[in-house]
Amino acid sequence: MKQAFWSNPWFFIPVLLFLNIGFALLLFVPHGVEIVYLNPFRAEPLNTFFRWTTYLGEASAFVVLGLISMLWRFRYALLLALAGLIISPTSYLLKDQIGTDRPITFFANIGAKDAVVIVPGVTLNGGQTSFPSGHTMAAFGLFGVIALLSGRRRPLIGLACAWTAILVAISRIFLVQHFLVDVLGGALFGLLVAAIVWEINTRWLQQWTGLDKGLLPHKGRVADLKTPPSP
Repeated sequence: MKQAFWSNPWFFIPVLLFLNIGFALLLFVPHGVEIVYLNPFRAEPLNTFFRWTTYLGEASAFVVLGLISMLWRFRYALLLALAGLIISPTSYLLKDQIGTDRPITFFANIGAKDAVVIVPGVTLNGGQTSFPSGHTMAAFGLFGVIALLSGRRRPLIGLACAWTAILVAISRIFLVQHFLVDVLGGALFGLLVAAIVWEINTRWLQQWTGLDKGLLPHKGRVADLKTPPSP
């Protein structure tokens, strides 16, 4: 996986920094403190910003970006769809099997529910479906695939993909839907899915030249993404 993502270091380096900082915090920050720490920041304009940012980790993001990618190559849309089809059931099964408390359930169980500031307009998920964060898994899977498709020659796309995925992860903590450990787990699983999809592409799908067509005529494409060679 690491070898594949080095094809776009502009994505991989910020993501690696995020993961390292996150796991370092897990060693020193007690479980749940990250939720309470963000209480003073749950105000406008951050409330609105993170409410909208979190949508980038939902199925609608796959649909919209998949449709847009068909303008360039059908292969891109197929890879994004494949990532989404893997992530959805995998996230559900992991949540069901692991079964850890959501933040609001955790704080209610310890009698500290009132210690958490809730973002207005957000419906909190309760129960034992906290690990991993499905939104984070989807974001890192979706934007990981896009980063791999863009390659190292397009640093702005790599950086945009990295920061978008990271902000989706932060939004899940900010909106009191997940703990830090949940989003870190979701990020790792999402990157794993992106690497699997990329392996499927390089081993099998690249042989299907018909997938390299798009809805736009070849001469009309702007900054067509070229599939980087297999590492």
